[in-house]
Amino acid sequence: MFKILSHLATWPTAGIVSLLALVGGGLYYVTGTSPPVVDAVAPPPSLQYKPRMPIDSGGYGIVTSKVKPWPPTASLEEVADSYRKVGPRLLEVLEKEMASPLFPARLLSQGRLVRASLLNYEGQPAKAYETLSEARTGIEADAELAREWLYTFIYYQGLTALRRGETDNCVLCRGESSCILPIAAAAVHTQPTGSRLAIRHFTEYLDRFPDDLEVRWLLNIAHMTLGEHPAKVDPRYLVSLDRYNHSEFDIGRFRDVGHLVGVNRLNQAGGGILEDFDGDGLLDLVVSSFDPTEPMAYYRNKGDGTFEDRTKEAGIANQVGGGLYCVQADYNNDGHPDVFVCRGAWIQHAVRPSLLRNNGNGTFTDVTEEAGLLDPVNSISASWADYDNDGHLDLYVCNERGPCRLFHNRGNGTFEEVAAKAGVTGGPAGGWKGAAWLDYDNDGYPDLFVNNLNATAALYRNNRDGTFSDVTLKMGIDGPKEGFSCWAWDFDNDGYLDIFATCYQRTLGDVVKGLMGQPHGCQSSKLYRNLGGKGFQDVTKEAGLDMAFSTMGSNFGDFDNDGYPDFYLGTGDPLLSTLIPNRMFKNVGGKRFAEITGTSGTGHLQKGHGVACGDWDRNGTVDVFIEMGGAINGDKYHNILFQNPGQGNNWLSVKLVGRKTNQSAIGARIKVQTAGPQPLTVHRHVSSGSSFGANPLEQHVGLGKADRVAVVEIYWPTSGTTQVFRDVPVNRGIEVTEFATDYKTREWKPIPLPKDGGGK
Repeated sequence: MFKILSHLATWPTAGIVSLLALVGGGLYYVTGTSPPVVDAVAPPPSLQYKPRMPIDSGGYGIVTSKVKPWPPTASLEEVADSYRKVGPRLLEVLEKEMASPLFPARLLSQGRLVRASLLNYEGQPAKAYETLSEARTGIEADAELAREWLYTFIYYQGLTALRRGETDNCVLCRGESSCILPIAAAAVHTQPTGSRLAIRHFTEYLDRFPDDLEVRWLLNIAHMTLGEHPAKVDPRYLVSLDRYNHSEFDIGRFRDVGHLVGVNRLNQAGGGILEDFDGDGLLDLVVSSFDPTEPMAYYRNKGDGTFEDRTKEAGIANQVGGGLYCVQADYNNDGHPDVFVCRGAWIQHAVRPSLLRNNGNGTFTDVTEEAGLLDPVNSISASWADYDNDGHLDLYVCNERGPCRLFHNRGNGTFEEVAAKAGVTGGPAGGWKGAAWLDYDNDGYPDLFVNNLNATAALYRNNRDGTFSDVTLKMGIDGPKEGFSCWAWDFDNDGYLDIFATCYQRTLGDVVKGLMGQPHGCQSSKLYRNLGGKGFQDVTKEAGLDMAFSTMGSNFGDFDNDGYPDFYLGTGDPLLSTLIPNRMFKNVGGKRFAEITGTSGTGHLQKGHGVACGDWDRNGTVDVFIEMGGAINGDKYHNILFQNPGQGNNWLSVKLVGRKTNQSAIGARIKVQTAGPQPLTVHRHVSSGSSFGANPLEQHVGLGKADRVAVVEIYWPTSGTTQVFRDVPVNRGIEVTEFATDYKTREWKPIPLPKDGGGK
């Protein structure tokens, strides 16, 4: 038992720094060092009855700590197999220890708490609830134990019951509107047992601690799942969603069609890419998973409103071993987008990544070793760019536990690691969670922004000689603290790339305060406006984004085709108690952002990770795919594809093909000017968007009501050339090849949903 509990010290939250473990009848602070350093402390009043021990995810920490390090040559199947052997044994070992006559009676309740944690880890909340109820009976029979532990168990009874309701009604019996806030009548739980029990226990808890906003929120969620909010919520504990439900803007209600088109895989957290992988002009989908035993998946867009699972045929069914993020680029300039998969994020041991070469015939080949990219790291993000403008894409890989990597593309299918020589390792401490390449000074060479969970973000200026200079403070970058995903974009259409860097500092209570329009107590994300290449200005507050989001996945796209990029945040953390909506924000003329989550119907309560925004159905609107699910089996969820309802605005889709510039055209810039009485200028640069999700490399440009494009300008960074095309018709796709004198029109027809699914 002592061995089992001691392994909780490696549970990976907040950079694997620390957690509260329940040991020996009291609270102990266990640091994330190795071996663990344990110091007895008196239970703080705020933690005396509801300590922040991860009963919902603690089993995950135990599993990762029991897995041995893998050598660089270890196969992905060996990594997966090590998890298959460890996980199922933990509960068996714990129960054997608890059944021993030598097991201390004073640890029985705590042992049951850990047992409940492991059951939740395996997705068995009903059995976990039974274990907690049994433990509570024993606690109530002992006055001293009851004084110290009763309300801890009451809280976890409520939480586990709530997750039972989610499992019974939204995971096992998923409906189209399940778990979307506000809860629709069609999504009300038909099996109410879990939510009823949750209401009982949360009310019991709040009668003793009425000011706990987190438990009030969970109580309100339980009532929502039964269609009882706000009418039947005790007025003392009501959390109002008026601000969330009523936005000043309404771009229409998006519809989750993932189950209709065949991409709603049930999985843990992971990455997602929308891209045309087979060259037929339609956007396909690639997803990865944090679960080391679950393979990647490749879904081919059939053009009839459905996707076909071609994972086995594509040769990637053996791509196991985890992978929270994946991103595409044509690294070898053969015209076929390839895939890089990051691994090792949040866990103790480094894991090898994968570079999957697209063979152009519907299959992929793992060329990681021959390309020189086999170096194991703990990574959640990587980003492609041609930093030296030699026409070959290079790769930057973030590292959570040590220096980052910069792989220079030699142009012969292999890479050389040059981060130290280039000056972009970020230092030995690690903590790097997201990277975005951006030519912030428009000199034709991409600079680098890197977001850090443990320190301030960094900005590196490209010196144009293969090295970079740290200009973080000089350029006005002073955050965020506890950074996560990030991206570069021109949100105000002034021709200079801006930065959005998300912040992972959060409490459930602070996120709820933001939903209610109240001030929060956390660090916030950062929106940096580019001041003409001479510096950056923090405009987060002015833009209306000073909130706690608990952002994980993210990406941007012009959801209403007005010419200004909007964005979508996948939210959550490893805890089962974090049931909060994913968020959508509308760009208001490049000046500010307005939340439209409630009116758009995109506020899914389950965990959101890799986000990819693209027009999969070729009707001229940007849809949103989200890789859903948490970090444990008990927090899996079905992936979501939100179909855009359309707003009647016009658009243009631009695909670029490089010749001297890299063939993916990553780093190229697009400028579109409309004609008419209210001309609009739109700026885009070619990238896959956010560092946690991958948009297609083709660029979707909203045009508002303009019925004609006066000018399209394309700037190619390697050749330094600019192409100009005039009087381009709207509402179509075009393909522009570097040095060509004209563009090609891409012939598209809108793709309807299957007949039994209706249409937009």
